[in-house]
Amino acid sequence: MKRMLWAIAVLLGTTTMINATNLTHTVNAAVLQVTTGDKYAILVQSTKNLRASIMTASEMKKDNPAIAFEIVIMGQMVQELNDSELRSTLDAANKAGVKLVVCEFALQVYGVQLKDLPSYFVGTPNAHKYMFQLNERKYNTLSI
Repeated sequence: MKRMLWAIAVLLGTTTMINATNLTHTVNAAVLQVTTGDKYAILVQSTKNLRASIMTASEMKKDNPAIAFEIVIMGQMVQELNDSELRSTLDAANKAGVKLVVCEFALQVYGVQLKDLPSYFVGTPNAHKYMFQLNERKYNTLSI
């Protein structure tokens, strides 16, 4: 019985050490923030994700001004692109060198005119097709 209890204690101790080691590796991996690519694009469909994408793009452009970073906007959220609260965030993205691309199909569906958006917005007829084209041009892409 004592041997069994001792074996269980050793097993639990070993498992705890392994879990602690895995946790350490996980924490170290989560800290990794260096990027080595030079072309990035994110497809967004909500204002919350747009704000997060702009923050990420701005940080990456600050670390490496030479990278290309595009945020492609589609869906119902195109109606919010003239929102005064969002405007300063969009202006900051433009100032940081982030290219803002908006889906013209979404604009049409939701009754928004490209000419009514800030002049730094670039239109694309179809956001999905545009993302495929960016992939073909070796962009690192993400859809959120």
